[in-house]
Amino acid sequence: MVLIKNAKLANLEIKDILIKDGKIESIQDSIKVLENIRIIDAKECFLLPGLVDLNVRLANSVLNRNSLKKLTKTALKGGVTTSLIMPDFTPRLDNSTLLDHFKIKAQKQECDFHVAAPLSNEENRLNNIATLLNNGTTAIWTTSSCNANILKRGFQYARMKQAPIFCRCYDENLDDSGVMNESELSFKLGLPGITKVSEHSEVAKIAELSLINNTKIIFQSLSTKRSINIVRDIKKINKNIFSELSIHHLCKTEDACDGFNTYAKILPPLREESERVAMVSEFALGNVDILTSAHSPKSVSYKDVAFENAEFGIGSIEEYLSLCYTYLVKSEIINMQRLTEVCSLNPSLIIEQNDIGKIEVGYRADMVIFDEKISKVIDDKTSLYDGDTLYGEVKKVFKDGEVVES
Repeated sequence: MVLIKNAKLANLEIKDILIKDGKIESIQDSIKVLENIRIIDAKECFLLPGLVDLNVRLANSVLNRNSLKKLTKTALKGGVTTSLIMPDFTPRLDNSTLLDHFKIKAQKQECDFHVAAPLSNEENRLNNIATLLNNGTTAIWTTSSCNANILKRGFQYARMKQAPIFCRCYDENLDDSGVMNESELSFKLGLPGITKVSEHSEVAKIAELSLINNTKIIFQSLSTKRSINIVRDIKKINKNIFSELSIHHLCKTEDACDGFNTYAKILPPLREESERVAMVSEFALGNVDILTSAHSPKSVSYKDVAFENAEFGIGSIEEYLSLCYTYLVKSEIINMQRLTEVCSLNPSLIIEQNDIGKIEVGYRADMVIFDEKISKVIDDKTSLYDGDTLYGEVKKVFKDGEVVES
């Protein structure tokens, strides 16, 4: 058993929490210290549910011997205890043998790793979705611009198997190999732009399809107010759809790309300041369901090249909780309770992990001790947040009641 003393919960109450057999046994103002029990003094730091991130990729999108181990290390530092890994890695996840290989490696990690099944294969044909779902994938993943018939059949499989669909909404055919937000800045830099309509149009298409297919759909990493509003309006009719934002689109703008900074090259692209402000407003109003770190790390060799040739992606999960606290809670856009909803509870419910995401009796003790009083300046030229001051630090991470990061 473990007894955590003097923990500040998201509602700012100071409580003692008793953990037994990997679950939260009791939450009280004061719990008597028993013999043969490990005591941890939280010293009035926050005790939060472990973050659940549903939009995570492996380093350089490659599954190898060390990729899950590296992801575990960085995820725990960012307070993330459960992740859904996107399947657009190599080797392609298109058979049960590779899925079994992934599951064996994932079970050895100190985080919970789920993986989505790609709807189509490299030849743009329908994958054996039923087999992959039956053998342990948690969801289906697709891009909105794939073959329409494959999309339709994907919705049918999702309905039949009661599996959520995660969809990246982007029609690259509307852009001429765009590499950043289409704007005055992209024109000044001489870089091809990515239009907003290439996202809006696909969000509208998938939202309409959701009305005739009773499936759970997650609109991944939206980047404009218009996209959020489309999902919000359809949600009035179909409650089974969800909008996701990356923390970066609430924190940063296209200005980070100025000077051809490839470490700000992400997809969807960072938009202009007016768009960021509009999305922050929608988020504050409660019109966004979940947040993500959109973790997609790329090696320097893929970034330290000409902007047009650099890979999209950002490695960000290591600072995830600190980013959320700094830019959303400390800045008073939302409170800590709302943060735990969009970063822990809502995503856990989407993938039907109904015993995590809360600090509540009976829930699994996947938890984070977070000291909001600590600050640090990011000194990393490869980081989007280089030079920024971040507040808060993950002090300990519990997985099933055991300390896995301290």
